[in-house]
Amino acid sequence: MKIRGIRTDTLSQVLSLVNVYSSARIMAVDDGQGMIVASLLSRISEGGSVFGIHDGDVHSYDILRYMNFSNESRDRLQTLPWSKLNHTMEPFIEELREGFTEQDVLGRERRMRGHAKLSETLENLNRGEFDALVISSNYKAKSVVEKLVPYLGGSRMLVIYDQSKEALIETFAWLRDSPDFLNVQLTESWLREYQVLPSRTHPLMNTSGGGGYILSAIHLAPAAASTPAPASAPAPAPAPAPAATDAANSD
Repeated sequence: MKIRGIRTDTLSQVLSLVNVYSSARIMAVDDGQGMIVASLLSRISEGGSVFGIHDGDVHSYDILRYMNFSNESRDRLQTLPWSKLNHTMEPFIEELREGFTEQDVLGRERRMRGHAKLSETLENLNRGEFDALVISSNYKAKSVVEKLVPYLGGSRMLVIYDQSKEALIETFAWLRDSPDFLNVQLTESWLREYQVLPSRTHPLMNTSGGGGYILSAIHLAPAAASTPAPASAPAPAPAPAPAATDAANSD
């Protein structure tokens, strides 16, 4: 399914665990057409932002088109491809060739704006100290966490959603053994809808068989002496590995 089978009650639990508030800075990896990103944006207001990591050069958050967000709300979303995660910015230097045309000038201005936007996005990323990290990805959860957790602030929530429990078992065991996380929990979302009519109140006959699984944990602040710089913390790699392989093997 395009939204990775996330149900309304499961999405509500994710938002509750994330503890999103108006001025929060949330990092999200959402491969479900932007369902989680759009939900986070709906709770963010002035001073807050959502930072999305995605595949490809352009994100595929199609659900944003149906949310009727204002331009101000859309501006609170910043996105970055996996391939640019460890990108080093260079000064923009592009000279117009002799005999340039109006199209050449417009093209240079467009590339200059793109360079400035990428520079601003990377600056926000390298600030680190995000208030939460939310993951709903087709990639292996452990490899995604390893690359992004250095940007997560101390005493902040890590929340991972997946349709199957098996996809989260390895990450659950790894988080429990790590000294950097507390209160590691793997829960299943369950919902039963009822028909309520006079003398005919009963559970609905056709309901969803499962609402997916949520893995959550509290990230501890590292000791000051061993705190890595957010910009250089993740290992250089264009993207996490697919579910079948580990990120380290895919590089």
